[in-house]
Parts: sequence; C-alpha cells; structure tokens
Amino acid sequence: MDKPDFHFPELLRKCRRGGPAVTLPKDAGLVMGYTGIGRESRVLELGTGSGFMAIQMANIAKEVTTYEKRSEFADLAEQNIKSSGLANITLKRKDVLEGIDEIAGAFDMVFCDIAESEKIAKRSHELLRKGGFLAAHCLNIEQAKALVLEAKKHFVETFMLEGIVREYEVRDFGVRPQHFGLMHSAYLVFARK
Repeated sequence: MDKPDFHFPELLRKCRRGGPAVTLPKDAGLVMGYTGIGRESRVLELGTGSGFMAIQMANIAKEVTTYEKRSEFADLAEQNIKSSGLANITLKRKDVLEGIDEIAGAFDMVFCDIAESEKIAKRSHELLRKGGFLAAHCLNIEQAKALVLEAKKHFVETFMLEGIVREYEVRDFGVRPQHFGLMHSAYLVFARK
C-alpha cells in the first residue's frame, strides 16, 4: 500500500520530516479557524517538533515564538524554518515545563504540542490576552482529557474536537470515498480566556 498523500502546500513540501509527528494542514486549519489568528496575531508554540505547525502559523500570523527541548527536533525545525523563507519565527531551545521567558498577556494564541500539556494550562492562561486561545494537538484521548479537565479550571470556554477528512475517488461513473486514507490524526483541545 502506498503512503497517503497529505497534499501539503508548497510551503511544507520543502520541509523535511523525520522523528516528531507533524500537524497536518487539516488540523492546522481547524486550529487557525477556531482561534481566529491572523496577520496581527502573536503566537506562542510549545513543542516545535519538526517546525511544520510553526511554519503554517507564521504564514498568516505577525510572529511566532516556538519552544523545543529536544536538540534533534530543534535542529530539524531550524532547517525547515530556514527553508520556508519566513523571517517571523523565533525558535528557543528550552523545556517549557522548566519555564517560559515570555510576559503575561502577550499572545493571541498558545499552541501546545507536548505530552503533558495539562501541566502548562495555567501558565498558558497567564500568557494570553483576554479572548486569546490555548489550542493543543493531543495524540491520545487520555492526554486530551487531562488537558480539558485542567483547562476548565482556568478558561471561560473549553472544548475538544477532531477533524476527519475523507478523500474521494472521482471517475466518470461511480464517485466514492477512497478505500484508504488517514482519517484520525489528533484530538484538538481549545480553551478561550
């Protein structure tokens, strides 16, 4: 069976994958759409991984500051950020659970892609401006549940969803969903300050 074609835009086709999971455009689009970030938005990302999400957000936001603790992931992300040609991304090599340098109320969105995201919910709330969003990419339901329960203690609105996308086989006769594809990729958690 062939690997699925994720239909990456040109901006991401230049990027290398390997090691960390990437946030696919289907999930990135939901994050950007539900949080409403745009050309004047300041975004903080916790867990850079390959840099795919930082690049997708920086393509529409004013600036993105991103933290990565693992040096091999930070090296990969740095290469991908450079190949994107975007100059509005700042990569910091630091574990967010050991502290975040940014000041309170400075961000429109905090995007979290770390295993123990619930441990950063309270600090994320502090970092956001009023009406800003914490959004998280959670790989398993237990991780998402822990974050939702913790976020409910600090935020005015909290919800969780997933984006399922089906690709279709289009023929002269017999249009139908393709036999194979990637349906589930992550649980997305949102919390509004």
